[in-house]
Amino acid sequence: MGKSKQEVFEDISELCKGLYENRNLRDLPEFVVSPEKLIQFETKIKNNGYNMVLDLFGVDFKDNQKLQEYAGIKSRFAVIYHFLKIPQNERIRVITPVPENNRVPSSYQLYRGVDWFEREVYDLFGIIFEGHPDLRRILMPEDYEGHPLRKDFPTKGVKEYIGGKFTPNLVRLPGKEKPSDIFEEGARNIINVGPTHPATHGTFRMIFELEGEDIIGADLEIGYLHRGVEKNAENMRWEDFIPMTDRLNYLSAYLNNMIYTEAVERMTGIWNDVPRRAKYIRVILAELSRIADHIVSIGTMAVDLGALTPFWYLFKIREEIYSVFEWTVGARLTTSGTSFGGVRGDFNEKVIEKIRNIIDKELPKALKDLDNLLTKNRIFIDRTRGIGKISAKDAIEWGFTGPSLRGSGVAWDIRKVQTYGLYEEFDFEIPVATEGDVYSRYLVRVEEMYQSAKIVRQALDNLPQDGTKIGTDKKSVLPSLPDKKYVYTQIEALIHHFKGMAEGVVPPFGWYYFGGEAANGELGFFMISENKRIPWRIRIRPPCFAIYQAFRHLVLGHKLADFIAILGSINIVAGELDR
Repeated sequence: MGKSKQEVFEDISELCKGLYENRNLRDLPEFVVSPEKLIQFETKIKNNGYNMVLDLFGVDFKDNQKLQEYAGIKSRFAVIYHFLKIPQNERIRVITPVPENNRVPSSYQLYRGVDWFEREVYDLFGIIFEGHPDLRRILMPEDYEGHPLRKDFPTKGVKEYIGGKFTPNLVRLPGKEKPSDIFEEGARNIINVGPTHPATHGTFRMIFELEGEDIIGADLEIGYLHRGVEKNAENMRWEDFIPMTDRLNYLSAYLNNMIYTEAVERMTGIWNDVPRRAKYIRVILAELSRIADHIVSIGTMAVDLGALTPFWYLFKIREEIYSVFEWTVGARLTTSGTSFGGVRGDFNEKVIEKIRNIIDKELPKALKDLDNLLTKNRIFIDRTRGIGKISAKDAIEWGFTGPSLRGSGVAWDIRKVQTYGLYEEFDFEIPVATEGDVYSRYLVRVEEMYQSAKIVRQALDNLPQDGTKIGTDKKSVLPSLPDKKYVYTQIEALIHHFKGMAEGVVPPFGWYYFGGEAANGELGFFMISENKRIPWRIRIRPPCFAIYQAFRHLVLGHKLADFIAILGSINIVAGELDR
């Protein structure tokens, strides 16, 4: 598990003495570092093993002196960095105040993984990162006026805007930077792929520069599914945000529900009040969600590569899993299946029998068929082995987590290294492949489905039978049906019920970060509370965002047909990517 927070705090304090203005030991060791000293600070911690910028985001403290004092700064804006040391799982937070000229130094020369994160902060807050090699807007069109995550930007947006300008800036292979003459042999062509190309699923646009069939330059346009989820969070109650998490990675919505709900429960202090039966139900449905997500990833990649049969074999299982969600929480795709203090739906014998049938009979048979159809298929192997390779070192630097990181040989899984949700009670392995290519990422996802089934089987065998699905903290959760009668007879119960309906959960003043192992990697929520019914800020750390920024580099040097396999293997979900 690595060092304690106190030990990490003391080590960094000694290492970077004189390079920070303020320090705290909250949920993470925390340092306030001025823009002038940021690069020097980062250089020291990187040399000390902090090899990943897990997240980087902006915060607007406009007219909120109390939050500024809490952050230890006086400026309106701040850029917050979450650094991670793998495999020790040591984490620190750095807060950098933004001066009046809205300029801070770019960290790109030290950590390539900040590329898109800095562009996002520039786009949504207007903060300029000096030295960034490609500082363009990323979610909003480049001719869009204003910065949507500033507090003074209207929540309903700018209605009269009709634009959509985007100018590509291609990343090229080394040695291919100089454009060739169009009359030369092997002259280059620039082509547009997507968003209507079948393999881009309506949500991604790619611009490739080709020399023959070789990709020597690439750029990406995202934002086709941008809904302003983080902006919406600033205008709704904490529990009203649960359905918004469904719309992130909608292929495994329950995983998003579970991670966000536990984040707020831990911030509020009611996690220990959640009944064990509810926690077990969460684990079971979360792992079924993981299986369903991997099924979509593998099935659609196979279809895009020309293999339709595995899609049908796998999607039958996915539909059976969705029936479990429908019977349990009343919805199939976007579940909203958790609530603070518990879960919204319980299992009956019919549901338990259905789950056992899936994991003991139908899933093993489908995976065996998949093994025969794809794993040993010469065409599939030729299309995936050695394609889209990324080393463990580069994957960490780009911010990879989840199956894409484990496919490069790094045994990193939040369920193991920083356990949550009772995962410490289950026996399971972390599948790892070593080649870092499309085939490795495929193998990891296949084995993870076996491991998820193993977790579900253990959870069903040990499912508490007390029938309690909701906690008893009357100030934080609404009463379950047996206790609802007291609302009509006791004034205290009536008051708690009224406040629960009108205000909902109100976390204490301050901020808190919590991350869990979603289907594509670490999904994290950084939450700032003013001790009010709505958040000041909810930052979503989307695993897809960090992974997809490296796609331009993964495809360089490959054939045009290879981009389909590479894109499928990293399983980008636009709802999570764009938010």
